[in-house]
Amino acid sequence: MGVISMKNRIREFIMRREIFLVPVIAFLMFGSGAVRADDTDVYINPGAGLPDGSEPIIMFSLDWRPNLTATACQNGECQSLIDEGYLEVKEDYVFFDTLRAVLKKVFAPLQGVKVGLMLNHDHINNCAGWRAGKCSNGGYIAMGATPFYADDRNGAKQQFHDILASVPLPQGFESHSYQGKELFFELFRYLTGQGVFNGHNGFTNYGTDNTLNLTDNGEGMPDDRGPPWDRLIEKDGSSDTMDYVSPLEGAGECTRLYTVNFMFQVSNQDADSDQAIREPVESGGFGSPQRQFTDVIRYLYDADLGDNSYGDAPNIAGKQNVISYFIVDPRFVNKGTMAYARAGGTGAPLALSEDPEELIRTLNDIFSQIISVSTTFVAASVPVNVFNRAEITDNVYIALFQVDGQARPYWVGNVNKLRLEGAESTSTTALLVDAKGDPAIAGDGRINYSALTYWTLPNALPPPDPDENEVAGVDGRSVARGGAGQRLPGMISGSPGKVNGAGGRTIFYNDSDSSLAPLEVNDATASALQPALGAVDVAEASDLISYMRGLDVDDADGDL
Repeated sequence: MGVISMKNRIREFIMRREIFLVPVIAFLMFGSGAVRADDTDVYINPGAGLPDGSEPIIMFSLDWRPNLTATACQNGECQSLIDEGYLEVKEDYVFFDTLRAVLKKVFAPLQGVKVGLMLNHDHINNCAGWRAGKCSNGGYIAMGATPFYADDRNGAKQQFHDILASVPLPQGFESHSYQGKELFFELFRYLTGQGVFNGHNGFTNYGTDNTLNLTDNGEGMPDDRGPPWDRLIEKDGSSDTMDYVSPLEGAGECTRLYTVNFMFQVSNQDADSDQAIREPVESGGFGSPQRQFTDVIRYLYDADLGDNSYGDAPNIAGKQNVISYFIVDPRFVNKGTMAYARAGGTGAPLALSEDPEELIRTLNDIFSQIISVSTTFVAASVPVNVFNRAEITDNVYIALFQVDGQARPYWVGNVNKLRLEGAESTSTTALLVDAKGDPAIAGDGRINYSALTYWTLPNALPPPDPDENEVAGVDGRSVARGGAGQRLPGMISGSPGKVNGAGGRTIFYNDSDSSLAPLEVNDATASALQPALGAVDVAEASDLISYMRGLDVDDADGDL
């Protein structure tokens, strides 16, 4: 019997009679009335991947402070990077050596993304704007968003590494403040194809007085102590303006925008461009004051930069907002940096670990989230207290469905539980956390790969599939792993069984208005339900009942 026909007959049956699975999952039944089947046709086509030109755009930023010179690799932590050729052999290492090597290793297999780099200028007070003259302030784009290929055939990865190699170690008081508001404002101007603002204001960058390198208009040109701005992303202009070429030009629908920010402390000395930031949108600003770095991050997260409202950015289907990750020195994971990550849509800052293996895992996890094109459908429910509907509980239930990879009419489903930390608080922002108390939602809006949802039995999970980015001991965003499904016989291991009990599933159907009957695969039940199922004979009715119990009647897994 065809699966589509089988599904339709079962749907008609369920519309007339309720089916009950024991233990009854009452936590799903928040509303009144019977639970009815919904159309599942949306789950039988797995999608064809991203449209052309829709590669995610990822802009990195680096906090250039003395922390980069901290001693590293003292206890053999960097040996694998040395053995693999990502870190040259020398007598002493600093953290910047480790960070550069880690990025080389993480980038080596990376493809299907566009990557760029933005850096802060040195800071001189009350100095901002195009052609400011003998000015150092804000930030600049050292490398525009460029496609990454596995074989680096366009040299983009090498260009990124060369730029980092040209950044000197901070000496004495040479470090640059992380001017977050102004750096992200420059990013905004770049993404939307608007005029360069602070991009050329590098008069004293990297501890160098650039008096001998001034242009006719007083621009400071970084010398060989550090990387200059990327001239290839700027249009030819006049002395009055110089516009960026928006990386969204030629982008496909659903292009996603991200920042990955390495930070040692919080943003500071970033208010010099506030007047330009509050200018109307048509004049290149945000149209409203943005008092804190957090406000700028949230503005870019909320805005659709590809809706034809900003600068020369084209009108692109979907929402082109900026999602921001913050990888922060663990000593500065505090209220401020927590607010940055939440405003950027990634939940919590990640640890800028001195352990290179941990830092590699962190970056790989970020890229897995960004690149993932899973066809998982996610819908969350936040129930209310049935005895006091003004009270919101802290339980969040997420129904997960994943289509068949071969476009067959089968799908895997599960229910996962998370907790809404701060649901009743008026002083803190609510945050979805997992059973470990860790932030549960990744920057792409889905469950973290490393999350452990409630009801999951870690010690009973099957081995992780590295090709699916699964992590040992947790269920993460995998649909067929953990959650309520793990408690149902036959989903992960064992068999649903043909009859109630005996270690299988216990399922009843509404035989009449007042009684329940076992939904079992036997001639008696098949004969009783044959008319309701529209089956031609008892054998076909048995097949339909088997399908409802979860048995693989069509050998979808190919094990027969």
